[in-house]
Amino acid sequence: MNAETQNLFERADRLFERGDYAAAQPLFERIVADHPDGYADAWGRLGLIHHGEGRVEAAVTCYEKAIQVNPGYTEAALNLVVALNDLGRFEEAEQLFRDAAERLKEGEEGAALAALANRHVRLGDDYVRLERLDDAMHEYRRALTLRPTYVDVICKLGTALRKVGRSDDALRVLGRAKELNPAFASPYVQAGLIYYKKGFLDVAMSEWQTALDLDPARRDAEAFLATVRRALLQQ
Repeated sequence: MNAETQNLFERADRLFERGDYAAAQPLFERIVADHPDGYADAWGRLGLIHHGEGRVEAAVTCYEKAIQVNPGYTEAALNLVVALNDLGRFEEAEQLFRDAAERLKEGEEGAALAALANRHVRLGDDYVRLERLDDAMHEYRRALTLRPTYVDVICKLGTALRKVGRSDDALRVLGRAKELNPAFASPYVQAGLIYYKKGFLDVAMSEWQTALDLDPARRDAEAFLATVRRALLQQ
């Protein structure tokens, strides 16, 4: 995934995780319109949005496209099984379920581990919404045990560490995210907040400017920069 598309996916995914499907849907649609034969996760998220809002036929189309792009996308296959059952297409659903189970038996451990990691991430996100950050960090770490290069999850862990006041640990974790993908804007935004709280305004502003250079749509970084600049002018 190129940097521009990854940042777009990250924005859409944040909206999706917050339940703001109306805002997330056009962003995912833009991704799949630009890359119709790629980005299985975007197709899968669109399927979940359509399915959750009762557009089951549209969901089926999206799940099928996700599987076409990534035949090992077990989670999309299982979601498709549910959608086909909802439409009364029971024989197709049963065959698809058998096929998915057979693929897992044949050793597609990677797909299974990715699905399991994603479950830990979703549980971690739920804990964040409940402000149970220690539990959230536990789940994010479990996800990273299975998939250590998931940069968005590393950033989620760094964000949680920042919120509980473990700023040095957070900076180390966010630094790892930057190393893995220097074009990913989120860790720079979070690092900027840490440096701002520490009183290193120049460093904080540099982090936020980097985030904006990578992703000009990052309104949070833009707002943080503007706030600090106004405060400095008033001194």
